[in-house]
Amino acid sequence: MTPVKHLCGARAVVRSLAVTLCALTVTSVFAQGMGTPETPAVTRGAEWVSAPVSPTRLTVDMRLLPRVPAWKPGDPIVEIPRQFFGDPNAPIPVPVNPTATTDPLVELQRSHQPATTQGGGFSTPLVNINVLGSGAQPNDPTGDIGTLQFVAAINGSGGGNLAVYNKATGAQVIGPTLISSLNNTGGGACASGLGDPIVLFDELANRWLITEFSTQAGRSLCVYISDVADLSGTVTWTRYAFQLPSFPDYPKYGLWPDAYYVGANEGGTSGQRPFYAMDRLRMLAGQPATLQRLTVPNLAGFGFQMTQPADLSGTDLPPAGSPGIFMRHRDDEAHNAGSNNPTQDFLEMFEFRVDWTTPANSSITGPVSIAIPEFSSNLNGLSAFQAFPQPSGQRLDPLRETVMHRLAYRNLGSYEVLVGNLVTDLFLGAGSTFLDDTGAIRWFELRRQRNPEIIFADGYGDAGASAQGSWTVHQVGTFAPADGTPAEQADRWMAASNIDSSGNIALAYNTVRQAPGIFAGLRYTGRLQGDASGVMTAPETQIVAGTGSVSGERWGDYNDMGVDPVDGCTFWFVGNYALGTARTNRAVSFRHDECGTPSFSLSTTPTEVGVCANSPAPTNAPPITVNVGSVNGYTTPVALTLLPPPFGIAGTFSPPVVTPSGTSTLQLSATGATVPGDRVVTVRGTSGSIIKDRNVTLDVATAVASAPLLTAPANAAVGVATQPTFTWTAATQAQGYLVEASTSSGFGTLLFSQATVGTSLVSPVTLPASTQVFWRVRATNQCGVGQNSAVFSFTTAAEFCRSPALAIPDNNATGATDELVIPAGANLSDLNVLVQIGHTWPGDLDLVLTRVGTPNTVVNIGTRLGGTGCQIDNVDVTLDDEAAGPIVCGASPPGISGVRRPTSALTPFDGQSLAGTWRLTVIDRAGQDTGTLTRWCLLPAQ
Repeated sequence: MTPVKHLCGARAVVRSLAVTLCALTVTSVFAQGMGTPETPAVTRGAEWVSAPVSPTRLTVDMRLLPRVPAWKPGDPIVEIPRQFFGDPNAPIPVPVNPTATTDPLVELQRSHQPATTQGGGFSTPLVNINVLGSGAQPNDPTGDIGTLQFVAAINGSGGGNLAVYNKATGAQVIGPTLISSLNNTGGGACASGLGDPIVLFDELANRWLITEFSTQAGRSLCVYISDVADLSGTVTWTRYAFQLPSFPDYPKYGLWPDAYYVGANEGGTSGQRPFYAMDRLRMLAGQPATLQRLTVPNLAGFGFQMTQPADLSGTDLPPAGSPGIFMRHRDDEAHNAGSNNPTQDFLEMFEFRVDWTTPANSSITGPVSIAIPEFSSNLNGLSAFQAFPQPSGQRLDPLRETVMHRLAYRNLGSYEVLVGNLVTDLFLGAGSTFLDDTGAIRWFELRRQRNPEIIFADGYGDAGASAQGSWTVHQVGTFAPADGTPAEQADRWMAASNIDSSGNIALAYNTVRQAPGIFAGLRYTGRLQGDASGVMTAPETQIVAGTGSVSGERWGDYNDMGVDPVDGCTFWFVGNYALGTARTNRAVSFRHDECGTPSFSLSTTPTEVGVCANSPAPTNAPPITVNVGSVNGYTTPVALTLLPPPFGIAGTFSPPVVTPSGTSTLQLSATGATVPGDRVVTVRGTSGSIIKDRNVTLDVATAVASAPLLTAPANAAVGVATQPTFTWTAATQAQGYLVEASTSSGFGTLLFSQATVGTSLVSPVTLPASTQVFWRVRATNQCGVGQNSAVFSFTTAAEFCRSPALAIPDNNATGATDELVIPAGANLSDLNVLVQIGHTWPGDLDLVLTRVGTPNTVVNIGTRLGGTGCQIDNVDVTLDDEAAGPIVCGASPPGISGVRRPTSALTPFDGQSLAGTWRLTVIDRAGQDTGTLTRWCLLPAQ
């Protein structure tokens, strides 16, 4: 991500599908995705080798490092750019062979019912905390779990930020601090960082690797290696600053015995993408170390590309001499449209064999094309950052271009395994509108049978690779559980996956949906090693729900997941989610009960029940099923008890002792003396020395909730937006609210009736303009529906709007034009204009408003918005001749916002009729950055 001008950037038959999946076990190499297998290309000799880089060292008490002030709403948000190469407006390739209209694997997943007892504890997070803050767009959350701590890092306004957390409790013990504070020099390449951090715990060395890139010396990777695993006290950091031939955008690292392998998004006009290898052993020894670079040809169609390196999980090494592995995906409808296969796409694997003594012997072999069922990278095209809409309508970056971070490798003895994922469009081969772009997660598990007698035969390893056997598809699936009608399907993307020491998989990801609204949040699922092929068998579990819509299309860029090196079982995930209008980050840990030594699992279904305890006598809540599962053959009886519950709450188990696997019924009750609200009750299972606790929540109400007090829009307000935010005060004992709006005071005909749990609600519908609207709220709880609030009313503003989601052609004087036809209206006394645009460089844009007539009335209402250097994303501005100031570029998205005077006054429209055809033209005057006209409105004075 470089600080240059561009800121970025039908149903399948399940039974037959299973047979098809089982047949996808042949590794094949195709030049264009079809035809005769060919021998993979071998590129010999490092194309570029750095001079030996001498490290610097810093011994520091981590507790004394300067802290980064916590970001808070209103603080600046730095834009971390992403490099983009090629023409973002290039037409989408038209495949010669049509594709199915629905992902061929999704029905297999949807036909599976998650097990009720398998992995019961897996769906109960062990630690679930917010980590670090916001302050950058995107956040680039990364983290890993060590023997003692979890370390997280994100982008910040001054470069990468890091913090250290106790892995047992989640308590923050170090930071947040700048990654560059680990640098001991007064200047140089790493004096200040830019971001794109990566955190890796090197299990083989029991040490940490933390990195970010920097522009301080032009194009550097700053790599810090700790001398110990415990980062809570004094640590010596060894720092290497590798200055590269071109800027290493979006670097991703993989641990391997002989190197730290790195993929990056470079290319420019060279048509190549780089693979890097860092001399790991010399870096661990604190000696001068070199970095080698080889490249492979780009895929056609993507302007942003990075090939993901495999990252070693566990301490069981790959077979001796195994090369580093890199992987990307090839959607041949996008990249080889002239010869695409309509039923298959491909994973492409490369092997990097590095020779540190003689770099001329280093080589890359590949690509080896591994066929998998059809997927689609066409998510609003192949280059747009806007794909998945939030409830606000602002769309988020799909990151279609890469196998996501990390590509996890593990040696499981008799075989080796690679687990990874990418985003796909659930509806393949659909049209080009946003509605066709529905994110789903395509995940895969590759295996290679291990022959411990085989070693690599020569310096290039070709004979050894052949004898070792080929990587084959063990299973592949598409995770997109049905969320209702196709129009209600949530987007799932930006996943991170990994595999534990027993071969079980976890998958965590972002979710978002415009309507019914789901703010960008985080969820996870998983499967056990022996479960049915091609499906995630664990229930989808929410990590954290989003609570608002963010501005700007940049999202996350990547999430991260590691596995605890101590138990080999506990997954630690960190990801980006929306906290109000801010991007923030969440870390969570969880594990499959079936991983590791014999034990039992403990879970409850459901985890939350409610009760109306409005009498002195105990009132029963709905019963809870307590599941006691057997882990690795465990059959010792488990005694179930309640830890002392809150006053007024009691519970009994039937039966109180369960032999795994088995169940018990927990009956909770409460009296009117119980304090109302969410009361936490702890279920304990005890078997010998093994003790497991699980919390359940009892929602207690002792009376019907009181009536809320309405606050906004204020009673009798005028000129209210047609999609306002309704707010009210909390009602006593409320557990939820019902909001109603109508055009009549008697509420005979409703504009909407919407349930919510908070004390505010963005109108779920666009209200009619120039209309008196009545609204009220009533609270609900376990005892019923409370009284209605007082009725407020307001009058909406007169506005006439279009939401065209119209792509703006890049560097094109004709621009994009949208027309609004108003059938009737009076003569104008004053006119304002609202414009909303998603764009990564507003300074490229001109706005022209035309009233079509004889002659046309044409006004340049915005010229090079905010100035040619305005690079703060997006436009959400009302242009008003009476505004206090002109159009200026803000410090955080949206770059052009508020109420501003247009470049040329709107007075030529005064006295003209509102009725007629109005035309808005958006012209992009410079190259590289692209955007979308989201919405525009005419706002006549009342």
